[in-house]
Amino acid sequence: MSSDPKGNFVFGACGGICNVLVSHPFDLVKVRLQSPQFGYRNSFHAISYILRSDGPLGMYRGVSPVLLGAGPIMGCCYLSYSTALAFAHTSVHGSTPVPEGVRVVDTLPIQYVALAGACAAIPTSLIMGPAERIKILIQVQTKSTSTFKGPAAIFNPLASIWTAIISNGGFKTLFRGTALTMMRDFPGYAAYFATFEGVKRLLKEHAPVPRHAWGSDKYNFSPLQTVFAGGLSGCACWLVCIPIDSIKTQVQQSNGATVLSVLRNQTSLFKLYRGLGPVLIRAFPSSGAFFLGVETARAVYESSS
Repeated sequence: MSSDPKGNFVFGACGGICNVLVSHPFDLVKVRLQSPQFGYRNSFHAISYILRSDGPLGMYRGVSPVLLGAGPIMGCCYLSYSTALAFAHTSVHGSTPVPEGVRVVDTLPIQYVALAGACAAIPTSLIMGPAERIKILIQVQTKSTSTFKGPAAIFNPLASIWTAIISNGGFKTLFRGTALTMMRDFPGYAAYFATFEGVKRLLKEHAPVPRHAWGSDKYNFSPLQTVFAGGLSGCACWLVCIPIDSIKTQVQQSNGATVLSVLRNQTSLFKLYRGLGPVLIRAFPSSGAFFLGVETARAVYESSS
């Protein structure tokens, strides 16, 4: 892993944009399923209703604030993760330098990789909290309740963001649910990065591939294996954090809901796993896209330097 801060920021930013482009329709379905006012029976019911009422572009409702923030947010995330790995290496190995051609992450036990991933959630949650508050407010709008119609309601960032903020308590409510975002992302990112590196190590040991010149692992890890490891890491992340995410969604879409009120309204704890189906279906390709974007950007960066 490169120690260049600028490079790590760019790698994460490219991965974040790839992630959003793949994942947003699935995320919309997840949010609608977690929102009691819609009463969808399952994912197929939600998708069919959205397509009938808003058309295909409706699957990207609320994408504008996420797409605008995806690059900087995931750039900060990956930069924070890389920085935490460097500190972990110093803690474990002292002043011993990383051998040439070896990535910092490969010198660390998995538990330190998990801790570095958790640390990455601290700065990003402060940005993700307000961004997800706006995104959720837009996603729970329908064609009949939205002020703007047509493509402007889906892709115009200024129109959709301004309406969501003003009609739901103003700027003072932007950080509603940010603490829950951090509570979700701390264990989620730990599972995310630890699973990715763990699966990579298993694949390198048991399914090495011929030498090639792609990405930072130029000799024994392929793009397909990157997508596979990334996909599994996304599933692991959401299996850990979906209950907190469900509570966060309901708190962020209502100005009156609290964690206690959401929990009191649950007839079963299994309700907190509502939306897990589309989340897991989304997690594999979107997380695979994130890590593929990271490694592709790294390959371009390293080949040009």
